[in-house]
Amino acid sequence: MRELNWVYYYSNVEKDQNQYTHEECTRVGPVDAKYVKSSNRDFNNNPFIEALPRPRDGNVLLNAYTVPIPSLDADDLSKMSVNEQKATVVSLKNLRLPLSFQKQLEFINYDVIVSSYMLRKSYVWDTNAIGESTDKKLIKMKGKIEDSAPSGFALLGYSGCGKSSSLKQLFDNIPQVIMHHPDPGTSIPQITYLVVSCMPNSNFSTLYRQIGEAIDNALGNPEPIYEVMINKKCKSLADKQLKVCQLIEMFSIGTIVMDEIQLIDFNTNRENSYEGLLGIVNKTKVALSVVGTDEAYKKLFTMLRNARRAGDFIDASAYTTDKDYFNMLLNMLLTWQWLDTPIQWSKEFSDTLYECSGGIINMLIWLYKWIMLEYIDSKSKGKIETIDKKFIVRVNNKHFKQLKGAIDIVNQARTEELEDERILTIAEEEKNKYQIKVLLVRTSHNICLLYTSPSPRDRQKS
Repeated sequence: MRELNWVYYYSNVEKDQNQYTHEECTRVGPVDAKYVKSSNRDFNNNPFIEALPRPRDGNVLLNAYTVPIPSLDADDLSKMSVNEQKATVVSLKNLRLPLSFQKQLEFINYDVIVSSYMLRKSYVWDTNAIGESTDKKLIKMKGKIEDSAPSGFALLGYSGCGKSSSLKQLFDNIPQVIMHHPDPGTSIPQITYLVVSCMPNSNFSTLYRQIGEAIDNALGNPEPIYEVMINKKCKSLADKQLKVCQLIEMFSIGTIVMDEIQLIDFNTNRENSYEGLLGIVNKTKVALSVVGTDEAYKKLFTMLRNARRAGDFIDASAYTTDKDYFNMLLNMLLTWQWLDTPIQWSKEFSDTLYECSGGIINMLIWLYKWIMLEYIDSKSKGKIETIDKKFIVRVNNKHFKQLKGAIDIVNQARTEELEDERILTIAEEEKNKYQIKVLLVRTSHNICLLYTSPSPRDRQKS
């Protein structure tokens, strides 16, 4: 076994540009590596890092996460039938607006992948398992078991706040499979990322099978090879886990992102828990990140060990509490209208949409879409509606009545969070003043502060 090093040459690209084309970044299958010299000297001569596109920033980032749809003027609309007008409204589902957490996600993801590759090196074996020389080289990327494992990120937030869409836009800028050529006869695949979408009530056997499936999809395999290898040829959960580790080393996988992590069925069995996944991280030094709702936080991070390994916490829902940010998104949304008299922003209009959508981008766009569709329908029947609070609430109750409870929960959670902060401030003052222990307890109806005097032992310690 020997460490594999090689000389490679840098591409000449602008600092804010990607060395790969959009087609190369979204291509299924391998892309030949293009290297860009890093300003961080620690990354120099590490081909697995310098082959990565740099994170986007500024206007490049803003444009990357904004996906507009075609706009129409009044003359175009007047020439269309009712159904044709409705068809153009439906395109709102493809609209993407920039969200405040996306810049953080862009830079943290780059840091996560780079940290993973910093902990590993490529090794080549010129002999087979029994020590005999062979013409076929075996190349694997391995880390030292005694080194600390890399941290990933935890992107958590309300359903519909833009997590999965942002994840797709993030990885649309990175080739999934980069092929390195140290010499004319050698090719080393680098799978920069895998995204695994967790299935409802799935267990870890299913998760490992999905990792194999994701590798097949990344490589563009017409038939499942690695999915079958994990699912059928590995009998026990431990065997499946070991095979996943081997594939991570074989394909130099940088990060694995598990989307909708709250859907996994966690239990107390060590192998069938987050601890089992951390075993893979310890052995291979691959970075593991999770995406899901706040429910995932309760499942995964009751133990400090899990929270530390999940790395940076990105609150994808934070923008929903920022009314100014909501108004900015709403003003962008008002670019697309299908009305005779365009809507002008007003506080009542904004407040009504905010109350109905909870400030969540997906719900805002869907409600706006139905406002436009209902308006077109009414107009076709000879009735011109006024887009006011009464009309918006009526549309919301008609199409999103089943979501009202979820929005109420979101609003209640915000109220409780603010109240908790106020009560905890009082508790801290009481604790410091009287040197007593204070415990915050929430019941179904109110919040209680429980005060306990220090025990003799506590007094002695103090």
